[in-house]
Amino acid sequence: PIWTSPRGVSSRPSVHAIHHLMTLLLGLKTVTVFFEAWRYHSIRIHGHAEFLSAVYLCMSFIKGIFMFTVILLIGSGWSLVKPVLGDREKKMVWLVLVLQVIDNIAVAVLSQETEGEKLYEDWSALLHFVDILCCCAVLVPIVWQVNSLEKVVEAEAESSDTTDGANGDKNESNAITDVESENPTTAEAGRTLQKLKTFQRFYILVVAYIYFTRIVVYLFATMLGYRQTWLRYFVTELGTLVFYSVVGFLFRPMDDNPYFEAKGTESEAVEIEFSSTVL
Repeated sequence: PIWTSPRGVSSRPSVHAIHHLMTLLLGLKTVTVFFEAWRYHSIRIHGHAEFLSAVYLCMSFIKGIFMFTVILLIGSGWSLVKPVLGDREKKMVWLVLVLQVIDNIAVAVLSQETEGEKLYEDWSALLHFVDILCCCAVLVPIVWQVNSLEKVVEAEAESSDTTDGANGDKNESNAITDVESENPTTAEAGRTLQKLKTFQRFYILVVAYIYFTRIVVYLFATMLGYRQTWLRYFVTELGTLVFYSVVGFLFRPMDDNPYFEAKGTESEAVEIEFSSTVL
């Protein structure tokens, strides 16, 4: 397997279910790009590629749904921070799936219509609208996760302040608390703080990817001539490659990683889900 370590079982990195989904997404992306290139090659040689076009649209459909689902699962902390999804995360997954079905129907219709016709313009507007909704939907679980971790960090800081204040009456030399410094006072506080920083980086990364592929690339394409239109797709794929690489590195499996520990018992899962709902 791609995520396992060659040094032996004792030194294998902590691999979660989300890591295998990320690997599968990378494989789907590779296969989709391969069929797209084969399709254009066939059109160039034979002038048509109906079968390859159908295969490419199917692969693009599966890849699109899978990409947004994986981003949503990572943002919600599934398998990294908690073993199960809460009710609201499940609703967001279903919402993204429905939006992606509509999005890919629009793509299929656009591939059969002529640019400039009213039907083409209507489906194009629907495609962009649904795509924006999908981008906003995948950001919501990340915001929920960041807010939950921020409240946990604040609660731990207040608890530490109270404890250190009581200890200060007994020993004045310990009056300066570690909460006021950069290093957390406990290992648990350090893990929570690291989780918070990781998901904050992931949020910024997703926002940057959406802004780049939906706005920057569009503005860049308006400045290109007819023979340079391929640069639009090249820049988009380059941005996607950078996004995949950074996310893979950010959430890579690590040997005995203390920052991502999803508890596996049902009672702990219910407790996590309940606390997430309360927050």
